[in-house]
Amino acid sequence: MDYCNGVQGFINFATSIPRNFTNGDIRCPFRKCKNKKFMHQNVVTMHLLTKGFMEDYLCWYAHGELFVLNKSMVEKVVGSTSSANNMHEVVNDNSNPYRNMVMDAMRMNEGNVSQCPIVEEEPNADATKFFDLLKDSNEPLWDGFTNHNKLSVVTQVFTIKSNHGLREVGYDKIIEWARSILPEGNRLKENLYTAKSMMKPLGLGY
Repeated sequence: MDYCNGVQGFINFATSIPRNFTNGDIRCPFRKCKNKKFMHQNVVTMHLLTKGFMEDYLCWYAHGELFVLNKSMVEKVVGSTSSANNMHEVVNDNSNPYRNMVMDAMRMNEGNVSQCPIVEEEPNADATKFFDLLKDSNEPLWDGFTNHNKLSVVTQVFTIKSNHGLREVGYDKIIEWARSILPEGNRLKENLYTAKSMMKPLGLGY
């Protein structure tokens, strides 16, 4: 019963944010759909009740929730409807412009993002890349740090590179130095090549 209430809490949360809808459907976090497929909320509800959530989807980042660092909240998905609503915080559209940037790029490329209702079909590569970026836009540069996320840092360093004509070797040297003074376990991309690969789905080049 608690799990059913938790699922209903998730549906209430997801459908309360207009930005989550595409042609009347929302993304399905069922373990096979993995947020890459759009379904009617009733279908999403049935998937979650019968099959369960995708692994580690504790922060509902694809449905408008702020990134949650507190790992002790692992049980929040299975709480009551009221507790689920209280524990999940809606992202203000202006609070994370990098997340919005990814969402806008996804809408522009919806022809490449799988929306097939056949849940046995694996999501395509384009959808996977976009959702990796969406996760990056909510993941802090290191645990406990809230000023920047993985995507914001790469975007801003790219801007500096472009504005000042920085060559690849110079970019890599700066990143190497920055990583040496950041806390262990930081998520800063190692060099220009890996940063470009991360940004490629946005279609922004560098």
